[in-house]
Amino acid sequence: MANKKEVNEKTFELNITNELLNLSKSFLWYLDYSSLSHLFPRNYWQEFLKQNVLFAEGLTQEEESSATGGYDVSINIKSSRKTYDNRLLFLQYKAGVNKTRCNHKDSHFNVSQKHIRDTNHVLFTFNDAAHKKQHSILRGLANTPSIQAESVLYVFPRITTKDDFNDKVGNLIEHTSFVPVLELDKQANAQSPSIAINDGVVHKYRTSYDGEKSEVNFFFFFFKYKKTTYFKILSELICVQIERLAHFLIKKDGTLDRNFKDLVLNAFRDFISEYFKGKDKELAFILIGPEVKNYLEYFDSKMSIEAIPIAPQKYSTVLTKDGLQFKTEEQIDMSSINFQIF
Repeated sequence: MANKKEVNEKTFELNITNELLNLSKSFLWYLDYSSLSHLFPRNYWQEFLKQNVLFAEGLTQEEESSATGGYDVSINIKSSRKTYDNRLLFLQYKAGVNKTRCNHKDSHFNVSQKHIRDTNHVLFTFNDAAHKKQHSILRGLANTPSIQAESVLYVFPRITTKDDFNDKVGNLIEHTSFVPVLELDKQANAQSPSIAINDGVVHKYRTSYDGEKSEVNFFFFFFKYKKTTYFKILSELICVQIERLAHFLIKKDGTLDRNFKDLVLNAFRDFISEYFKGKDKELAFILIGPEVKNYLEYFDSKMSIEAIPIAPQKYSTVLTKDGLQFKTEEQIDMSSINFQIF
């Protein structure tokens, strides 16, 4: 009998998505010590931070088929009060259970490996929803031209007990694996012989608690998880916050301070130095630093709101005021697919 999940998907979703957003704008607090903050009334910062909220919704499907076939799906949001576009992430959360071993003879977690490593691990089940078609639905989203492929991810929190969850609240994302859906397919297809994640088959994703060792079965293969994905997502979200800060300040004051780039970059560096420790700090500077610096190079003090550069979009999809429309080849149940907007 399967272990009971002590923490459900919705709890992880509410907490981890908010951690991601809060962390991405944490560097703004370091601007509070810069000359930039003294150029504006104190309530500016509070007003700006309150604008950046995140919420989750489920996909809806219209039942009308078009002349070209398929079904229309629409994601919309009222955003008239904002001067910038919203961002969309398909983060498919999964809750896992603790396992002491895996019986597959080649597994990282086979009992024969106990003399090498701890075989305790987290087991997640995927492709078990939407009539066992959830993975192909997510694959279809990732392959949709209007959606950034890597904005469609599985989120596997490496936390299995309420006590551990409570201990790590505020720091959950550092104990979470972010896996692009297409990366699972890519690595499965690269096996010899090739493996396919098909409809109707429930699969397991197993990972060590530190995220260093991962594997997938029904059809077994080792999965090379890229721990750098989290830093790349954070990098993009920080650039989004900078874009929105520029929008806010120009709208309020009509211009940007001539030291805007330097002040923001210094605040970002202070944030990395204070928040991250050890190897994570090194990775943050290597993976996030250049992206933030390169993005800031596009700014100047004379730019208008219309000239503000759009932040990078690889791990998030821009959701314009007209919303996002796309088609599916067949009428499918999308009720198990959630998305996050901020």
